[in-house]
Amino acid sequence: MFGATLGVALPELMLEFSISETQAGWLYSASLLPTVILLTPSGYFADRVGRKTLLLSGYLLLAIGVTAMSFSRGYLECLAALVTAGAGLLIPSYYTMVGEALTRARGLAIGFAAGAYHLGASIGSILIGFYASQQLWRFAYYDMAIIIFLVMVVQYVRVRPLPTRTKSDAASKLHPSLITMMKERNLLVLSISSLLANIGFSAACAWLPTFFISFAGLDTASAGLVFGLFLLTGSVAQPATGALSDRIRRSRIASTCGITSAVLSVPMLMTHYSFWASIGYSLLFGLLLFPFWNLLITIAQESVRDEFRASVTGIIQTIGLVGSALGPIIAGSLMAVAGINRALVCSITLPLLAYGVLALAILETSKCQHIGHLMKRKP
Repeated sequence: MFGATLGVALPELMLEFSISETQAGWLYSASLLPTVILLTPSGYFADRVGRKTLLLSGYLLLAIGVTAMSFSRGYLECLAALVTAGAGLLIPSYYTMVGEALTRARGLAIGFAAGAYHLGASIGSILIGFYASQQLWRFAYYDMAIIIFLVMVVQYVRVRPLPTRTKSDAASKLHPSLITMMKERNLLVLSISSLLANIGFSAACAWLPTFFISFAGLDTASAGLVFGLFLLTGSVAQPATGALSDRIRRSRIASTCGITSAVLSVPMLMTHYSFWASIGYSLLFGLLLFPFWNLLITIAQESVRDEFRASVTGIIQTIGLVGSALGPIIAGSLMAVAGINRALVCSITLPLLAYGVLALAILETSKCQHIGHLMKRKP
């Protein structure tokens, strides 16, 4: 509910804190920077101390950060609160636990997990849009903090992670396997693909609400609704493409979605249209854009042995989050010199096009059994 919704509040934050587009870009990226640093180590420790323990620790930090943001009274306070919240986004454990629960339909399982994330983001965007239209954006984050605390309690009581290999077995083989992971061509291509896709995705999440307000002429509540519908498509597109990818090549779906989303973004960003057309563009763009996340994670998890799936998930997501941190900053910096339209074409369209082309080079498990033989070899 929290991660992708800050873009809806960004116009209000810029007005209240009197900050520039570049500062606003840094504000959006503030929650991503600690995640970039902590995500790969979190995958390492999840394989050793337990995924559930790490997941609950992340929820606690996230709740503290969101609570602090709702009480912030200045730009630096808000920035610090978002950094704290970002330190709690320890999600390799989440995706790994889901992948382990349905190993025979991993693409569908991770698609549903990612879809649930974006369903929450959709609800959060509509909630923030409603409150922001009343100049009460803080109340949305009060509500989010309460929900996060409640979810943490439910996770503590109900979640039972599946057993994996012993910690000593995994630890004894960790060092050479991590080095091997970073050298593998397929994981390198997946990492670069994740970097490019996340630049475009995060630029869209950060600045599309502002674009709808400043260029398309929507009010804050309408922009929140349109953006919420955009995020809602993720809860549909990701399970659907995940199920489809269990039957046909995941890399082909990823490439098709990347290229077509880039093509669609050009008229969406460069032409004037009505409120209803903005809904249509948002729904189509979301359906094409969102599948990259679960597809790349699924391919990466299938490239390694069971005990290294949290680690490789952390690696792919860390590289992707570098792109997520860069996207809003690049777009915000370009707006001062190129305007919001051209800035978003450079930060959304071009990275998505490059991702779609590069995805053609991804090798999947059935076609790359020789890749990562040190990781796939039985002990």
